[in-house]
Amino acid sequence: MHKNIFKRSLFLVLWFLACCLPLYAASMEEAYKDYLNNDYEKALQKAKALKQSDEVLYFLGLVYTKIGNFPQAREYLILLTNNYPRSKLYEQGTIKLADTYLLERDLSRARPLYEGIEKKSIASNYLPLVYLRLSQIAAKEGRWEDKKRYINLLKEKYPLSNELILAGTLKEHGDFFTIQVGAFSNSKNAINLKNELDEKYDVYILEDKNENYVLYKVRVGKFNDRKEAERMWGRLVKQGYPARIFP
Repeated sequence: MHKNIFKRSLFLVLWFLACCLPLYAASMEEAYKDYLNNDYEKALQKAKALKQSDEVLYFLGLVYTKIGNFPQAREYLILLTNNYPRSKLYEQGTIKLADTYLLERDLSRARPLYEGIEKKSIASNYLPLVYLRLSQIAAKEGRWEDKKRYINLLKEKYPLSNELILAGTLKEHGDFFTIQVGAFSNSKNAINLKNELDEKYDVYILEDKNENYVLYKVRVGKFNDRKEAERMWGRLVKQGYPARIFP
């Protein structure tokens, strides 16, 4: 009888391990592999099966940001920043949280988060990214002097950073708002659209050159004031043009 009970118990243990071992065997390393392979659903499942930690929360925020579910990403990133203020992932989590707001163009919520990292992190590895983000926000808000200040900080402190290259592109766009109504790989299409708008608007073509291609961007106007640009944007949208304000 004891042998039967033992065998039955052993069978139950083996059955439990067979069913549940894959769940417990999941690791952050496996979740990251799925993430790198663009299998985000599996990555999320494996990460959610793990015990909550700063790394797990950051990873979940990262994946949800990647797939464009910004509210869900924020839930995990806020848990990270609230519960693990001394974590080595705190700065990354705060920046990623700010990024979710920036991607939704909620500049009033994004900016204080970046500024907080800037003030607290004198020698942070993430300062180049923070300076870039703050320069981008300053440009979108029409604060041209702040935009220049952050680009100059990048130039002085991080002259070899990739962020400086991106900020250089922002600098080339000038200190004004403009409205893009089309972007073409064929210059003739850009010229045709420019000719169509020339009689009514101040139109120009910007050649955006890359190593592999050139884009011909048709843009309308150069405005110092964002509200003025928004009024022009509204007119163009009503006329059926796919208008977008830059920067």
